[in-house]
Amino acid sequence: MTISKDSKYFIPAITILLAMLTAMSPLAIDTYLSSMPIMAEYFGVTINLVEITLTVYFLGFAMGNFFGGPLSDAFGRKTLAMTGITLYILSALSIPFCRTIEQVWVLRAVQAFGGGFSSVTAMVFVRDWFKGAKVARLATMVGMVMMFAPLVSPIIGTALGQLIGWQSIFWFLAAYGVVLWVLFYAFMPESREAHLITRRITPGQFFSKYKLFFQSRPAVLLLLATAFSMSGMFVFITSSSFIYLEYFGMKPEVFPILFAANVLLNVVLSLLNNRLLKKYSPQLLLKTGLLAGLVAATLIFIYTVDGEAHFIPVFAGVVFYIGSLGMVFGNATATILNLLPKISGAANAMIGVTRFIASFLIGSLTAVFYTGNLLPLGISMFVCALLANGFYWLYKRSERDLICR
Repeated sequence: MTISKDSKYFIPAITILLAMLTAMSPLAIDTYLSSMPIMAEYFGVTINLVEITLTVYFLGFAMGNFFGGPLSDAFGRKTLAMTGITLYILSALSIPFCRTIEQVWVLRAVQAFGGGFSSVTAMVFVRDWFKGAKVARLATMVGMVMMFAPLVSPIIGTALGQLIGWQSIFWFLAAYGVVLWVLFYAFMPESREAHLITRRITPGQFFSKYKLFFQSRPAVLLLLATAFSMSGMFVFITSSSFIYLEYFGMKPEVFPILFAANVLLNVVLSLLNNRLLKKYSPQLLLKTGLLAGLVAATLIFIYTVDGEAHFIPVFAGVVFYIGSLGMVFGNATATILNLLPKISGAANAMIGVTRFIASFLIGSLTAVFYTGNLLPLGISMFVCALLANGFYWLYKRSERDLICR
């Protein structure tokens, strides 16, 4: 009973299903942020060891993307998505029974691998069905709907953590996975053309797809610009529990409201981006988003560099940084996929791999250089934004060089 592409409900339905698919990881990340102090107390460890459950998630997600992209080209998008969702469900069900924080690290890596394995197919579904600016518009729509996950997940996580216990958060994630699995099985059509689904892939074929990707200098540079821009957001997310609950002394019930402010501006700018795509190119809007992120990161750096951060400027800087990503991710993804349509699965995988590997490394460094203040946050976000803009400048330069040849 899958949805036909000719149906008037096709685009709304796949937008919701793909948004639910890509929301798996934001839910897995954001639901338990406010419960980190509770988990630290439960396992008898410091909060920075609980924060490692986020950084290992980034690594596991990257590995899921790495293997999932080329495999989705060979086995089909739907098969890979449902396999990843299954892994996500099983690991989420197991985490509440952990007795040490190290066990949580391992299972979070497995959960992330499942999340990356499945969500890597989301934008490839779109690229299989559509081309050009329509990919950017639909990618932005999916991203906008998906951003409601960070809006509601801290509220859900705080309520479950306070009323029932941190374990209930992972039971909720497992239940979400089950619902998504059923909906995907029932309604999502396969987007990969039947003659392209070989159901076999050799190691040589697997790595050749990535070799083709790295032969495209513009795609690689744009990939790095996107990865570092998104990494700045994940640096904040990794430390958000410490920032709001410990450093600024906010109450856990206020945490979802603060977190929601970041998401709301992102949704507004995603909507604006979707309208502007009718008039302006994805590259111009991407450049605007990256520059806005650099301005916001500079503000955060200025107000944290002396070690005595003030709430209002830091909060405002974070809101504008995360909001600016509403004009970054969809446009960058569409541009990269349009550059390499024949290996769209591997190309989309590299977007996820690079983004989450960068987030893992920068997030780990931020945790390692824990100082008890917000200086590591300010430096990390500023460096991420600076590198993102630098790589975008190199991308435009390489694009001009190709035209001149």
